[in-house]
Amino acid sequence: MARNKTVKPSKSKVQVFIISDATGLTAEMVISAALVQFKEIEPVFKKFPYIKTKEQVSTILSQAEAVHGIVIYSLVSQELRNWVRREKRKKNVFAVDILGSLIDQIGKIWNLIPEFSPGLLKRVSEESIRLAESIDFTLRHDDGQGIDTLEQADLVLFGVSRTSKTPTSLYLSCNHNLKVANIPIIETIRPPDKIYALDMQKIGLTISPERLAFIRERRMKYADAGDYLELSHIKKEIEYSHRIFRKVPGIQIIDVTQNSIEEVANRIIERRQEPVKEGKEEMSDAAK
Repeated sequence: MARNKTVKPSKSKVQVFIISDATGLTAEMVISAALVQFKEIEPVFKKFPYIKTKEQVSTILSQAEAVHGIVIYSLVSQELRNWVRREKRKKNVFAVDILGSLIDQIGKIWNLIPEFSPGLLKRVSEESIRLAESIDFTLRHDDGQGIDTLEQADLVLFGVSRTSKTPTSLYLSCNHNLKVANIPIIETIRPPDKIYALDMQKIGLTISPERLAFIRERRMKYADAGDYLELSHIKKEIEYSHRIFRKVPGIQIIDVTQNSIEEVANRIIERRQEPVKEGKEEMSDAAK
């Protein structure tokens, strides 16, 4: 007996024309947040950024009228906003001003005159997008992931387990807008050959064996740790990591033994401004 298939109701496509005298990101986010509440609607966005003239707006309104679309506009120019209000009635187009009325009301409340300067939010929006991209990249390149796109990183961290690679990566990404990848150095696993040809900043994190043993023991969640907690094994791991560091051109070594994540991150940022030295010249006592 055939099972009855559940047929999902089809959504109505709605053409959404976004007009802005800047990037249009603000208008797009606002209308997206509103339309997502209506499951029956499938919006099709058409964004028109950096619009400056009545002729440009008129053309867009005509396009929207032809397909029975809606218009969302975010225009700082008071003259242009007033013109759109009159024009939309002539063309029988549903248009929403998401910025103008708010500017007008704020001005009236505090008896202030707005700047009427388009694009003041552009820098903030672009920085926000860059930050989101950096954090996303860092998460996708944690603990040896994303080797195929490693060359897109601003910075690559190397180190054995529990040298704070992940939290340091995220701190740098969130606070300094950097795309950070981190590669674990494991004695029994050969690191990818790609790491020896990278031309961005590279940092090798090292630590004293005693401190690493303490951190690992404190963070262990299972009893059978094998050699993972053995001091003699940890010393071999660190020695192996420094052998790898010596093969990576231009790597900078930072000892995290007595430093917090914030301090390590600050040292990394400081070294971005310094001439690159050979990693072996910066070896800490942990490597000796």
